[in-house]
Amino acid sequence: MKILHPTDFSECAEEARGEAIRLARGLGAELIVLHVAVEAPLYSEGLMRKGELQKVYEAQRRWSEQTLEALAAKVREAGVAARWTVSTGVPFKEIVKAAAAEQADLIVMGTHGRTGLDRLLLGSVADRVIRSAGCPVLTVRAAKREGGG
Repeated sequence: MKILHPTDFSECAEEARGEAIRLARGLGAELIVLHVAVEAPLYSEGLMRKGELQKVYEAQRRWSEQTLEALAAKVREAGVAARWTVSTGVPFKEIVKAAAAEQADLIVMGTHGRTGLDRLLLGSVADRVIRSAGCPVLTVRAAKREGGG
């Protein structure tokens, strides 16, 4: 069995990772941690030239890879088989594509729980994954902090 855990390294993704680890341990599943890097179009007229922006994207990818390896190592220390992957593109499309390519049995991902105008303007990656994925999707919302946070 395989569980895909997409992460944007946010607090809600961290909550989802904990749930994914618990499920993977209980089911004897492998956990695949995925990060989708989003690269803005490269415009040479902007503040940075294409070459400079490419260096930023390469640094972002290296940081993502190092962070994912550290996360996967923690998962393995928790007794769960784990590996990681990075892709670039539209997050919900890349998540669905990775789930299909890996033949994932389940996707466990965080959701920011946006509502109202934020949801309208920003959309929901989780909603799009739920509607597009060929396997079940479990969404986990970050625990609310005291003081309304």
